[in-house]
Amino acid sequence: MSQNNKPQVLVVDDSQTIRNAISRYLGENYDTLHASNGDEAWQMVMSEPGIALIFADLHMPVMNGMTLLKLVRGSKVAKISNLPVIMITGHEDSDAAKRASYTMGASDFISKPFTELDIVSRVSAYTSLTRKIATLEQSVIHDSLTGMYNDKGFAQVGEQALAGAKRHDYFLSVLQMQVTNLVEIHGKYGGKIVAQIINAIARSMKKSLRKEETLAHLGKGQFAMLLPMTKAARARIVAHRFQQTVKKLVFKIGQESIRVDLALGINSTEEDFTLQFSEFAMHAEQALHTSLKSKTLSLSYYQPELDSKDEISQSDICVTTTPEESAQREFQMLNTAAFSRYMSMILNGEFERIPKDDIPALVKPIESFLQYVSAEAAVESN
Repeated sequence: MSQNNKPQVLVVDDSQTIRNAISRYLGENYDTLHASNGDEAWQMVMSEPGIALIFADLHMPVMNGMTLLKLVRGSKVAKISNLPVIMITGHEDSDAAKRASYTMGASDFISKPFTELDIVSRVSAYTSLTRKIATLEQSVIHDSLTGMYNDKGFAQVGEQALAGAKRHDYFLSVLQMQVTNLVEIHGKYGGKIVAQIINAIARSMKKSLRKEETLAHLGKGQFAMLLPMTKAARARIVAHRFQQTVKKLVFKIGQESIRVDLALGINSTEEDFTLQFSEFAMHAEQALHTSLKSKTLSLSYYQPELDSKDEISQSDICVTTTPEESAQREFQMLNTAAFSRYMSMILNGEFERIPKDDIPALVKPIESFLQYVSAEAAVESN
């Protein structure tokens, strides 16, 4: 669909007369796009997601309709490969050429000279079908309860986000979140109340969602979130924000008040940039399970270097929920006396006196603190 909600029809023909005729027949009910050859049309197909139907002449310079059809059907993007393509043929086109394009995946044919009824009837039928397919695809990747992405939709968006992070060399973090006491609520009040609570939490989360962030409901009160261009330290701040948002919610059932809480797990590409998204998200879920098992902490992050160390308990993987305590964890890499001494050198401008081997341990907690300050300032400005 175009921005004005009219179906977009792409007409590809080297004859401007033909393009104008089809555009005139379709009138104001459709948004008609023009291309004079297959190459120009292919660029438009890749850049215009609202195209619902293509008319393509069989014979054109630069790239003919047959080659364009082959590109469309061979696309790895399902929305493009499934586009209806109606081939425009002339008297000179042989039956063999028509059969070849049909075998390649042409949806229909229309012969010159054509009438207004020929055009309008086909466009009406095929754009209606495209809308129905789009609606069906939308329902397949979205959760029926909250309207958010479901696990399949989250995986699709996540794969694209991870590919983009690798291609452009920026960090990506993922949060896995679970409402902790839904089982008890379900047992006492039933599934209808649980569904209402999940819906209310979803609406609350959406309000604090930023443009670049993607939120999904994976079922049974488990949510997941993608944070592009975000390191683990910044992701922990976002996680803390969501925890506080959910903790403030109060659900009234008769004379009783119900509150819920979130357990969270975090993974970031800072740990490993080579994984597939399914593994990347699974590691965040492992961190979530650590949080759910812990009696004292409700947020943990995935640390691959601990996987093979059986002597380290799962609780050691946990981090505290507050950014300040997270920074303190990094601070422990230097003892208090050394840290204070180096900070004094920094304030006096005596940078060269700081041992180079200790600089990373000094910078890490400061970096975490600066990220925290920046993120809190951004939250207050929104």
